[in-house]
Amino acid sequence: MATVSISEASRLVNVSRPTLYKMLNAGKLNYTSVVKKGKALKQIDTSELMRVFGALTGVKKETSEDVNDAVNNTVVNTGVLQDLQHQIALLKAENEGLKEAVSARDEHISSLRQAMYLLEDKTEPQQTERRVLWWRFWKNGS
Repeated sequence: MATVSISEASRLVNVSRPTLYKMLNAGKLNYTSVVKKGKALKQIDTSELMRVFGALTGVKKETSEDVNDAVNNTVVNTGVLQDLQHQIALLKAENEGLKEAVSARDEHISSLRQAMYLLEDKTEPQQTERRVLWWRFWKNGS
Protein backbone atom coordinates (compact mmCIF):
# COMPACT_ATOMS: atom_id res chain seq x y z
CA MET A 1 0.00 0.00 0.00
CA ALA A 2 0.93 3.66 0.11
CA THR A 3 3.35 5.15 2.58
CA VAL A 4 2.69 8.45 4.33
CA SER A 5 4.71 10.85 6.43
CA ILE A 6 4.36 11.11 10.22
CA SER A 7 2.26 14.29 9.91
CA GLU A 8 -0.05 12.70 7.36
CA ALA A 9 -0.35 9.55 9.49
CA SER A 10 -1.30 11.63 12.54
CA ARG A 11 -4.02 13.32 10.49
CA LEU A 12 -5.31 10.01 9.14
CA VAL A 13 -5.67 8.32 12.54
CA ASN A 14 -6.47 11.45 14.60
CA VAL A 15 -3.48 10.94 16.93
CA SER A 16 -0.83 13.52 17.75
CA ARG A 17 2.63 13.32 16.21
CA PRO A 18 4.39 12.82 19.57
CA THR A 19 2.13 9.82 20.21
CA LEU A 20 3.12 8.31 16.87
CA TYR A 21 6.82 8.89 17.63
CA LYS A 22 6.38 7.17 21.01
CA MET A 23 4.73 4.18 19.31
CA LEU A 24 7.52 4.06 16.70
CA ASN A 25 10.23 4.15 19.38
CA ALA A 26 8.43 1.49 21.45
CA GLY A 27 8.20 -0.81 18.37
CA LYS A 28 4.37 -0.88 18.37
CA LEU A 29 4.32 0.75 14.93
CA ASN A 30 6.68 -0.13 12.08
CA TYR A 31 8.12 2.44 9.68
CA THR A 32 10.33 2.69 6.63
CA SER A 33 13.19 5.15 6.40
CA VAL A 34 13.26 7.04 3.09
CA VAL A 35 15.97 9.47 1.97
CA LYS A 36 14.66 12.61 0.27
CA LYS A 37 16.95 15.51 -0.62
CA GLY A 38 19.72 14.02 1.50
CA LYS A 39 17.55 13.78 4.60
CA ALA A 40 16.25 10.54 6.16
CA LEU A 41 12.46 10.65 6.64
CA LYS A 42 10.24 8.13 8.37
CA GLN A 43 7.38 6.83 6.26
CA ILE A 44 4.57 4.68 7.64
CA ASP A 45 2.66 2.26 5.45
CA THR A 46 -1.11 2.82 5.52
CA SER A 47 -1.67 -0.90 6.03
CA GLU A 48 0.44 -0.64 9.22
CA LEU A 49 -1.75 2.24 10.40
CA MET A 50 -4.87 0.16 9.76
CA ARG A 51 -3.33 -2.81 11.66
CA VAL A 52 -2.67 -0.71 14.74
CA PHE A 53 -5.55 1.81 14.70
CA GLY A 54 -8.24 0.07 12.66
CA ALA A 55 -10.07 2.06 9.98
CA LEU A 56 -8.50 5.35 9.03
CA THR A 57 -10.86 8.02 10.38
CA GLY A 58 -9.17 11.01 8.80
CA VAL A 59 -10.05 9.90 5.28
CA LYS A 60 -13.04 11.68 3.81
CA LYS A 61 -15.22 9.66 1.49
CA GLU A 62 -15.35 11.53 -1.76
CA THR A 63 -16.81 8.73 -3.81
CA SER A 64 -20.01 6.88 -3.31
CA GLU A 65 -20.32 3.14 -3.39
CA ASP A 66 -23.40 3.29 -5.61
CA VAL A 67 -23.08 1.72 -9.02
CA ASN A 68 -24.41 3.82 -11.87
CA ASP A 69 -25.77 2.23 -14.99
CA ALA A 70 -23.49 2.84 -17.93
CA VAL A 71 -26.59 3.32 -20.09
CA ASN A 72 -27.60 6.41 -18.12
CA ASN A 73 -24.19 8.02 -18.46
CA THR A 74 -23.71 7.54 -22.20
CA VAL A 75 -27.18 8.12 -23.63
CA VAL A 76 -26.46 11.77 -24.34
CA ASN A 77 -23.18 11.06 -26.11
CA THR A 78 -24.16 7.90 -27.96
CA GLY A 79 -24.99 9.60 -31.27
CA VAL A 80 -21.98 11.88 -31.14
CA LEU A 81 -19.74 9.02 -30.07
CA GLN A 82 -20.90 6.82 -32.94
CA ASP A 83 -20.37 9.66 -35.43
CA LEU A 84 -16.84 10.19 -34.14
CA GLN A 85 -16.07 6.48 -34.32
CA HIS A 86 -17.39 6.39 -37.89
CA GLN A 87 -15.24 9.38 -38.84
CA ILE A 88 -12.19 7.72 -37.27
CA ALA A 89 -12.84 4.55 -39.27
CA LEU A 90 -13.18 6.58 -42.49
CA LEU A 91 -9.97 8.50 -41.78
CA LYS A 92 -8.11 5.27 -41.07
CA ALA A 93 -9.31 3.81 -44.38
CA GLU A 94 -8.33 7.00 -46.21
CA ASN A 95 -4.92 6.93 -44.53
CA GLU A 96 -4.33 3.33 -45.66
CA GLY A 97 -5.38 4.25 -49.21
CA LEU A 98 -2.97 7.17 -49.27
CA LYS A 99 -0.16 4.98 -47.97
CA GLU A 100 -0.82 2.49 -50.77
CA ALA A 101 -0.89 5.33 -53.34
CA VAL A 102 2.45 6.66 -52.11
CA SER A 103 3.93 3.18 -52.25
CA ALA A 104 2.64 2.67 -55.81
CA ARG A 105 4.01 6.09 -56.83
CA ASP A 106 7.43 5.24 -55.41
CA GLU A 107 7.46 1.95 -57.30
CA HIS A 108 6.46 3.75 -60.51
CA ILE A 109 9.25 6.31 -60.04
CA SER A 110 11.81 3.56 -59.51
CA SER A 111 10.61 1.72 -62.64
CA LEU A 112 10.86 4.95 -64.67
CA ARG A 113 14.40 5.51 -63.41
CA GLN A 114 15.33 2.01 -64.44
CA ALA A 115 13.83 2.58 -67.90
CA MET A 116 15.81 5.82 -68.25
CA TYR A 117 19.03 4.01 -67.41
CA LEU A 118 18.26 1.44 -70.08
CA LEU A 119 17.52 4.12 -72.66
CA GLU A 120 20.65 6.14 -72.01
CA ASP A 121 23.21 5.98 -74.75
CA LYS A 122 26.22 4.31 -73.24
CA THR A 123 28.32 4.02 -76.42
CA GLU A 124 31.77 5.50 -76.41
CA PRO A 125 32.07 8.87 -78.10
CA GLN A 126 33.34 8.75 -81.71
CA GLN A 127 36.89 9.78 -82.19
CA THR A 128 37.17 13.19 -83.70
CA GLU A 129 39.42 13.82 -86.62
CA ARG A 130 42.99 14.01 -85.72
CA ARG A 131 44.17 17.52 -85.55
CA VAL A 132 46.97 18.17 -87.85
CA LEU A 133 49.46 20.46 -86.37
CA TRP A 134 50.31 23.40 -88.69
CA TRP A 135 54.03 22.77 -88.80
CA ARG A 136 53.71 19.14 -89.93
CA PHE A 137 52.61 20.05 -93.44
CA TRP A 138 56.30 20.71 -94.24
CA LYS A 139 57.21 17.13 -93.39
CA ASN A 140 54.57 15.47 -95.59
CA GLY A 141 55.81 17.25 -98.66
CA SER A 142 52.59 19.01 -99.42
